[in-house]
Amino acid sequence: MIPANTVWFAVAVIIVVYVIARWVRSQTVTEDEQPDPGHFLVRSRGTPAPESLRTRGALSVSRYYFRETDLETGPADPADFYDELFIELREADSGQTWQNSIHVATPRALDRVMAEENWDSVIGTELLIVRRYDRETILHGALNHLEELYEAQVKFMGEGSIRS
Repeated sequence: MIPANTVWFAVAVIIVVYVIARWVRSQTVTEDEQPDPGHFLVRSRGTPAPESLRTRGALSVSRYYFRETDLETGPADPADFYDELFIELREADSGQTWQNSIHVATPRALDRVMAEENWDSVIGTELLIVRRYDRETILHGALNHLEELYEAQVKFMGEGSIRS
């Protein structure tokens, strides 16, 4: 016969192991359990909060480029365009630099990407929709957004604002 103390000890150990396993499982999300990417198209990475800047002085664009598209030549079909635009900013007073990313799409390309990815919806504050690929329109839209975000004027390094 097994002593009662041994049975209670075994039950207590099983319960503790079960509770620990549940806690570890809740802290670990597998790839299959990730939220449906169709609900989240964009997230700005490495973007500091506006209040983290020491001053509200002018910001300078030191560099900008697309992930895949050549900025000058653009896509083969300007009405079917989707890419991620990276804009590197520098705050003059503190010397702080960082990179913002904005997804840029035409309606046709956005519809195509949503169909390819089987997405039912798209949401994001870092999404710029343009009628067709036009470098100046894209830069104006992106810089307007960054000026609102950081409550500061955005200029190209060594140049004035791109506002016409």
